[in-house]
Amino acid sequence: MSKPAIIGGVGALVVAALVAGVALKGGLLSEMGGSASTPALSYVDLRDVDAASTTLNPALASGLVDDAKQCKTPLVSMTIEKGTAPVGSTIRIRSGSYVSPYFTVTEGMQRIAMPYPAPYGAGAGTFVVEGTATGSILGLTPTKVMVDLPNALSIPVVWRPSKPC
Repeated sequence: MSKPAIIGGVGALVVAALVAGVALKGGLLSEMGGSASTPALSYVDLRDVDAASTTLNPALASGLVDDAKQCKTPLVSMTIEKGTAPVGSTIRIRSGSYVSPYFTVTEGMQRIAMPYPAPYGAGAGTFVVEGTATGSILGLTPTKVMVDLPNALSIPVVWRPSKPC
């Protein structure tokens, strides 16, 4: 390897380390990926909003879908997996004043949608999970195992507000 190539490689590593250090110090990396104590949320892609609407509370779905399609406020995208929960057990999620329908645990993964638990621009809020599906897995970033059910389980969450369309 030539001396200029070695110097260039070392320089690139130093720059990468500095960028990573600044991002870690500013909390940017942990906020983008969430953490065990405050998982991150992602939004439903615009092309998937109609399919996602079937998992919303029917009384509120129309307004939430309209807001998502008009790029006012996206919907949260998450999954529910069986984990060690018995098939047929249930959970529902409170997101701010919104209360989801009950979701029944099945053998397969279920993709669900719901509104953000606080005004979208806030970037942080809390979900409250209720039900009997102890051991089920809520697909956030990182995932969260519902170990304290049937007691209500509060999950602080974060997200990066951005225009999805």
